Amino acid sequence: MLFFASSVLFAVAVSAHPSRLISRQSPAGVGGLKIAAANRIIPVVVGGAQDTFIPNTVTAAVGDIIQFQFSNGNHTVTQSAADAPCTPLQATVATAIHSGHIPFEDGQTTVGTFNMPVTNADTMFLYCATGPHCQEGQVMVVNPTDDQQIVNYVKASMGTTASTDGNAVTGGTVASLPLEAAAFVPAPAQEAAPGGAAAPPAAPPAAPPAVAAPAASAPAANSSVPGTTTTFVTVPAPTASPAPAA
Repeated sequence: MLFFASSVLFAVAVSAHPSRLISRQSPAGVGGLKIAAANRIIPVVVGGAQDTFIPNTVTAAVGDIIQFQFSNGNHTVTQSAADAPCTPLQATVATAIHSGHIPFEDGQTTVGTFNMPVTNADTMFLYCATGPHCQEGQVMVVNPTDDQQIVNYVKASMGTTASTDGNAVTGGTVASLPLEAAAFVPAPAQEAAPGGAAAPPAAPPAAPPAVAAPAASAPAANSSVPGTTTTFVTVPAPTASPAPAA
């Protein structure tokens, strides 16, 4: 129950800056898309130290661009129907959203992005199609009608057993931006053992040496118990009796 609550009711994460809504005074290009001065660029961080969308709900107007910025790991932004989480809507709607897999590795100086223009005000359900991420609650809702929708969508996604990947990239453009311009700080790099090999697991502590039980000492032949007297008696060997006369 605690895990479910933490997957749903988060607003920020340690590795992410607060969401920044970027307004323009004049038209500008974003990942090959043009955004009008009256519209916004809405950053959403995908992945990181935890497999999440931050934030996991967004209210956007037609003409806004939701810029998905991909942090640590390998993730997708894939659209599903509300009642079919972790399954791509592309199976029935060819224009449904799918970003493809966009990784972020330690040491990168740029961040992969998926810039999705909002073309209508309909509610949209999105998930990550990588591995078990959707089953772990890595989902989000665009333009939810109420606060309960994200709760229900997370719960439904965690009730599935596997995710299905999307096909072609649709509904946005894949681009990149400098790491210093991103809305997050990457998770710390994983330390590797010398030579690039993974560090071997620590050996279990050695068992303490067995302590031998003291050997029982045999009592001395002539020892005596204090307070008593020991007397040695010599018994002569029996002699044979002469046979009776016939």
